[in-house]
Formats: sequence, C-alpha cells, structure tokens
Amino acid sequence: MDAQQIQELQKALPGRVSIDAPTLSDKSSDFGRMVHRKPGAVVRPTDVDEVALVVRFARARRIPVATRGEAHTQTGQALTDGGILLDLTSLKAIENLDTATLTVTCGGGLKWMDLVAATVSQGLIPPVLTNNLGVTVGGTLSVAGLGVASYRYGAQGDNALELEVVTGTGERTVCSREQNREVFDAVRSGLGQFGIITRAKMKLRPCKMMTRTYFLLYDSLPALMKDSAALMTSDRLHYLESWCVPCPQGFRKVGNDMQPFAEWFFPLHATIEFDPAAPPDDAAALEGLSFYRKTHVGDRAILEFSNRLEPLFAIWKRTGYWANTHPWMETILPWQTAAPFIQQVLANLPPTFLGGGHVLLWPCRGTTSSIPNFMTPPGDFVMGFGILPGIPPEFIQPAKARLNQVSDASMTVGGKRYLSGLIEFDRPRWKQHFGAHWQRILAHKKHYDPDGILNPGFIDFGD
Repeated sequence: MDAQQIQELQKALPGRVSIDAPTLSDKSSDFGRMVHRKPGAVVRPTDVDEVALVVRFARARRIPVATRGEAHTQTGQALTDGGILLDLTSLKAIENLDTATLTVTCGGGLKWMDLVAATVSQGLIPPVLTNNLGVTVGGTLSVAGLGVASYRYGAQGDNALELEVVTGTGERTVCSREQNREVFDAVRSGLGQFGIITRAKMKLRPCKMMTRTYFLLYDSLPALMKDSAALMTSDRLHYLESWCVPCPQGFRKVGNDMQPFAEWFFPLHATIEFDPAAPPDDAAALEGLSFYRKTHVGDRAILEFSNRLEPLFAIWKRTGYWANTHPWMETILPWQTAAPFIQQVLANLPPTFLGGGHVLLWPCRGTTSSIPNFMTPPGDFVMGFGILPGIPPEFIQPAKARLNQVSDASMTVGGKRYLSGLIEFDRPRWKQHFGAHWQRILAHKKHYDPDGILNPGFIDFGD
C-alpha cells in the first residue's frame, strides 16, 4: 500500500485503521515464527459491512488482504507483506445463545474459550473443541477444526449450521446447507482463500458437569490402535486423545555421528462426562482394553477439562518453547498404514528434536466429517499423526527439511496433511493433496476471489 491508499482507507474507516510501528510489528508474524511479513495497515472492523468495504477497496486497487484471528498458523497463512491485514478479533460478540434450539450465533473473531465459558454456564457445549481454545471460531472453521471428540461429531466445520461470509469480490453472503450451499462448502476448511467468515451459527449439545479421565499407557502402538477402534465403535466414552512419548535410551551411531534415541510409549486419555450424583462405572468403561498400565484416574469439571492444556501452555511460555519457531507437521493417515509408518518415523526421530514439544496421535472415525475441502484418507478409521516441535531459529532449516521429508512420505502412503502447520507445497503437492477435488478448488478461487487478493501466496493456483 502507498501513502495515498492508506489515507483513503483511513478516511473510509475512521478509527479502524492502524499504521503505527508497534501494531504493524505485532502483526508481522504468526505462531510458527518462521515467516515474517509486515502489513501496510491493520484494520479492525466493527461489523460485516466494514469487512466488505475493505475487500472491495482492496480489490479495486489490487491490494492483498490477509485475514487474521489469533494467528495460530505456522507458515504465514495469516500474514501479508505490505497489504491490508484484517484483524477479525474485533468481531467477537455472542449474539444469540439459544437453549431451546441448542445453537449459538457469534462473531468469527470470538475465542473458543470465551464461547465455551458462556455455553457451559447453560449446561451446553460445542460438540467439538480444539485442544487450544485460545483460537477463534472463524479461524478453526477455515481449516476444519479437529478435536478429541471428532471421532463422534466430525470437525468443527461439520457442526456449523449457517455462516455469514464476505467473498473475495466483496459480496456479503449468508450460507448454509440449504442456502448458498456452494459458498458454505467452499469456506469451511477453505483456508481463507474464497471468503472471510464473519459470523457463525453452530450446534450445541447438552453436557454433564463433570468428567472422569482414565490415563492409560501402552507400550505397543498396534495395541493402542486396537483399543481405540473398540472405544470409538462402542461410544462408551466421550473423548479420546493420545500421544507418543519418548523414553530416552542414550546415544547410538548414525552414519558418522552419535545421535540420541528413545523407546517410545503411547499414552491414551479416555474421558467420560458424568453427573456428580451418578459417577461412571470404571470397570465397564475399561472393559476389554489391553493397556500396559493404568497410571491415573482423575475427575475435573467440564470447563476445566475443556481448558486442560492451559497448564501445558503456561509451561511452554515459561521455558521458552512458546517463543521458538514451530514447524508443526500434522498428517492424517490411513488406518492400515498408520502403525508401520509412525513406528518407522519414531525409530529415526531423536527425542531432543522436539525441543519441549510433543508427538500427537489422533484416532478418529473416517466417516464423521463431510466437509468437501477437508481432505482425509478413505476408510472406517483414520489416524492423525503430528510432530509438534519448538526449535530455536538457528536450527530451523534442517528441522524443516526433516519434517518435509516426513510430510512427503506420509502422502506416499495415502496421508493427507492438516493445513494449519508447516506447509511448503509446490503446485504438484497441492494437486496431490486435493486429488480429484483440485479442479473444483481452482474453479472456486476463480469465481469467489477472481483477483486473487485473499491470503495470496499460500496455495499455488498457477496462472
């Protein structure tokens, strides 16, 4: 943007446009801290009409527009170099919490933690919550939004009933499965490429006020997967989450170098909601499972459970992990290839590589999501696998090379990447990821953002 364009935008939106150095610097990176782009101006809109005004203004002048919530992306998806950055966290109102219809309507910039605090007070909860609730509704809907209840309820985007969207042409649209379905399907898991989600109406479900978590440890990944499938099929519990954790064994020679290695274990946290007056039957909950050891059983209020990773985030911030670069590589694997693939990766992954991070597992049914742009392997079950390190900037290049190799290898065995993390795809990789849907993606971009102003530079659409 040049000085005249900034003045024109400030005149059109008095008090909404910031160009001061601290604001521009604050919005020049994301959680990944690997990409730095300084915007020309930051706009905090007060309503959808102002969002549409910004898009029309930018389109007329061919100015790129980046859409940003809490910027939990890791490869610059929410950044722009010299363009307009739309800070959507200003759209954070809870407009209607309807206990009769079990729905909530809110701004796209609302944090999930604030939404959950409001709904739980009414005995309700969104069916799917991401592990980190410090992110926005519009942000997670734009990448799908996965959580530890997705095996029951799909992604967060599957639980959206109606969206208000501003497309790349500046048109304001209300869309749902019954109205303007093509827009609805384009923007859910659309990575902000086709439209900007400014408001969302979403499902809620009744929840019980307490949870009980069984902390189970496995020394065998196939055993964990067998039990996970049994739990997902029986629906006896409400939430499933898992990790791969290293037990360091020392050093071994790899080529000419000595490299640390580990034996890997696999915790599974299985959680059930319950009323305080009727605690769950522990024996029934764990019947037939073949875990190596039960390490703990803990009860928590549902709101505390929803925010259960906040103590981990506090540790990350104290120890420096939060301030490091985060080249997170998350992929969703076919169930039948998951165990051998993951075991091979872990066998060659030094435990020190994580830098205080962790390796995530995400067992899920493969049939719970129907979002067209959310790519997953076919099958009754799928397994998510994420390597989530925190790496000092001086070591980022070799780390990215290793993770990109894992990414490519996962795609060769039928995996599909989750697109909020480290994504360094060329056009053939984008085509491979979307497969038979690639032509539809191209058509949607041409139709809904014909001038390519929304979040340019992430997907390689070609000429």
